[in-house]
Amino acid sequence: MRKWYFIGLSCILMACGEKKTDMSGNTPIKINDFNKAFKATELPVRISDTNLKRFSDTLTIGSKALAQFVPDSVVENIIDSKNNKALIHPLIRIEKETEYYLLLNVQHPKKQEIAVVVFSKKNKYLDYKIITDFSDENKNSRLYGKSLAINKEPSFLVEENKMGNDNVLTYEKKGWAYTDSSFRLIYFDSNKKPENKIVINPIDTLATSNMYSGDYGSDAKNFIALRDHGNPNKYQFFMHFEKRDGACVGELKGILNFNKNIATYNEKGDPCIIHFSIVGNSVRIKEDGNCGNHRGMTCYFNDNYDRKRKAKKKK
Repeated sequence: MRKWYFIGLSCILMACGEKKTDMSGNTPIKINDFNKAFKATELPVRISDTNLKRFSDTLTIGSKALAQFVPDSVVENIIDSKNNKALIHPLIRIEKETEYYLLLNVQHPKKQEIAVVVFSKKNKYLDYKIITDFSDENKNSRLYGKSLAINKEPSFLVEENKMGNDNVLTYEKKGWAYTDSSFRLIYFDSNKKPENKIVINPIDTLATSNMYSGDYGSDAKNFIALRDHGNPNKYQFFMHFEKRDGACVGELKGILNFNKNIATYNEKGDPCIIHFSIVGNSVRIKEDGNCGNHRGMTCYFNDNYDRKRKAKKKK
């Protein structure tokens, strides 16, 4: 009788020990238990829409679980709280000497996104990037292909190929890597013709009472907008440029504090540094630092723009 008692007790203890971690986020989770949901993977690997299911676990991770280790603003960007149809599944874990990477599969009704979150070896959140997405519409198409190749560094190379109606193959390759405390675009190559899109100025309607506030530029696709932002020396700016017939594009939005006629964009966590100087009715910008996150790899934030005259209001 005592023998069966100990066998039963052992079974109960084993069952308790094998209890799965609640990944809904409704209860506290230890980060080591959270990380175990992601299978450690040897690199290199290649992920596409056709083999994504092989890498993705069926386990669902709640946004509340992710928010226990990642800032709320990041969680909101990865999976919108208003989107109750999207689900997060663990993909893979990549271990390196000084950090590790968790890849998430964010499933939407008509597409699947891959997000990468980086942590230090002390489990401190470092950065994230939504690397790519796979549309269900293009799955198994003979005229379209897209893949994510992850090498041993790791770097993340997204390659997209499309055969047009004219039997001309277009391609685009983008390479991303976590370096110097943030994800950066380290490689870009494409033979796509640039789309003729209208550039929307997101700060266009803000006040222009300060001395330097206004629009500076050569045309609708190469300009800098300065707008009031609190005190007379503080400005919000938005700039956009397109060089070499639109083959290289740059865009940036931020805050400037002018000391007389000089200001510098230098945000914490962003390796990009840009110097602004205004002389007369012209603004000059000069890049100093790595601004590859905000522009193409073969063009820079170096230019001069003249101030545009305000359009007269019709009576």
